[in-house]
Amino acid sequence: MFRTYKQIRRSRKSANFAKIITVSILCLVITPIITAQTPNFPERMPIVERPFSDDLDKFSFAIIGDKTGGGLDKWPVFDRSIDEINTLKPDFAIMVGDLIQGDTRDLEQLTAEWKEFWQHESDLIVPFLPLPGNHDITNPVMYEYWKEHLGRTYSAFTYKNCLFIMLNTEEWHHPAQAETWDWDKGWFGDEQTKYVEDQLAKHQDVRHTFVLLHRPLWLQEHSGWEKIEAALGERAYTVFAGHYHNLTLHTRNDHRYFVLGATGGGFTPQEVREYGAFDHYSIVTVDGEDVNIAIIEPGNIHPADSSTAAFKNRLANLLTFKPQFNLNRDQQYSSGNLEITLENTLEKWLKLEIVFNSNENWQISPNQLSLQAKPGQTAKTIVAFSAPSNDFLPLPTYNYSALYGGEQLLNRRNLFHPIDREDMRILKDWMLLGPFALGVTEAPADRNNIPQSFLEIPLPESNLDKTYHGLTAEITWQEHRSESERVNLNDAFGNAELAYGFGTSYIKSPDARRVFAQIGWGSNLGKLYLNGVEISGAAIPGKHLFSWWAHFELPLKQGWNTLTILSGDYNGWWDYRMEVADATNALQFSTKPTDPQD
Repeated sequence: MFRTYKQIRRSRKSANFAKIITVSILCLVITPIITAQTPNFPERMPIVERPFSDDLDKFSFAIIGDKTGGGLDKWPVFDRSIDEINTLKPDFAIMVGDLIQGDTRDLEQLTAEWKEFWQHESDLIVPFLPLPGNHDITNPVMYEYWKEHLGRTYSAFTYKNCLFIMLNTEEWHHPAQAETWDWDKGWFGDEQTKYVEDQLAKHQDVRHTFVLLHRPLWLQEHSGWEKIEAALGERAYTVFAGHYHNLTLHTRNDHRYFVLGATGGGFTPQEVREYGAFDHYSIVTVDGEDVNIAIIEPGNIHPADSSTAAFKNRLANLLTFKPQFNLNRDQQYSSGNLEITLENTLEKWLKLEIVFNSNENWQISPNQLSLQAKPGQTAKTIVAFSAPSNDFLPLPTYNYSALYGGEQLLNRRNLFHPIDREDMRILKDWMLLGPFALGVTEAPADRNNIPQSFLEIPLPESNLDKTYHGLTAEITWQEHRSESERVNLNDAFGNAELAYGFGTSYIKSPDARRVFAQIGWGSNLGKLYLNGVEISGAAIPGKHLFSWWAHFELPLKQGWNTLTILSGDYNGWWDYRMEVADATNALQFSTKPTDPQD
């Protein structure tokens, strides 16, 4: 059942609105000496000094625009607005009419439409005050329905020394006057006009008056508005209306007259916000004599718990990409697959789209796919890969995106890594030499431009005991053991800037072989050498880098091999991470080979 007149006057989480006003008045009577306070700042407190509010009666209220007159499929816009108003938590909310589609004399249809509205409105946690629009009262039957189930068709109240006048622009549907309405007297009728004049006379000393009505009748001649405007006189007031589903601010007699747009009602949207054709609601803040009005487009106010660590933790486990690939050097082609699992532990349905980027050396099937999973469901698929065993670089990449309840959740790029991560050996032991002056005074505007001075840097001699003239002093090779998986050259070289240095390590192989390797650069400049020869595809900047990682092969000779890294810094972060594939533990790694001639 939809809520009756008495029910809609109650907020689910607050007392009856009239009681709130009564309690506020009692508080003012009992504690008349209370004044607003400003913070007691300590000496030299950093602050841009501006006035603090000194109004104990500062408050705010929301105004909700038309829901109907089209917009049958736009309840999500209305619902989102209600959620955001709850987050902002004004003192109360007013709706300027057109709550239902209406335009019917069928009581069953009318009851169903009101039930639908109250179901959506019921999430609101602040007091709610509706006034009728032309879709709510279209005929005498609907007028009587409003009177019976909602209450008065026009009214007035005061709150914190402000007067609110709620007008009915559909009073001419009154059953006793519908056939005999005197249009010469306007849309409001004598009784409503007299009521407004009496309320204004009774409350002449309020700090501000708010007039709310559905149709902006000040735009029509002989509407009866002229009498109400005359009664308003020179007092401070603001007028709000709806009906046209398009936001427009008018100025009359130095007062603001707002025609508010829809909050889920039908219209043709326009991207230019100055045109006024967009869904919105309003928050009005009264602070002393000032009235500030914010026009808020639904979708940009979020509750404090909108992004929690718990959600992020579940998000991290939604997708699993498990590669299984056998790089067999004894066969012409190697093959494997990528198992993709979508496990939906969230509250809305998920849709995953994956597209594999073209790669001349790799055969991928399928090269694009889609997965969907409802909450609590898991979806899996397998993608097949094959490539020449001795020509599999560069590695294939793919883009994937995820929709969560129809909205973009993820949009990322990933790399198909053919080697099991557990088979990658991380090199932590190095001989380091540096820092040296890079030969530049500032970083280039384009970080992909390599300074000529860096290109001309020669490799150091193999003699680890030699002394060199460094950036600020004489330097020699220093043995370094990294405590993390990355070699931090900033720490090793004393946070030197616009500098370069070397790292050397040794790899012993039982035979001549090609091994897969990769380096994750943490600087803008880098080269990698094996036995004095630069390795193509390992440098930064580089053509096939993926998230600062270079993937390549090392042509190891039998015995000890010298691996040298040249790294330059001008980005403020200087490190690298070197990994070599060694699934059978056939390789040895050292900073000082036991027999360099072996």
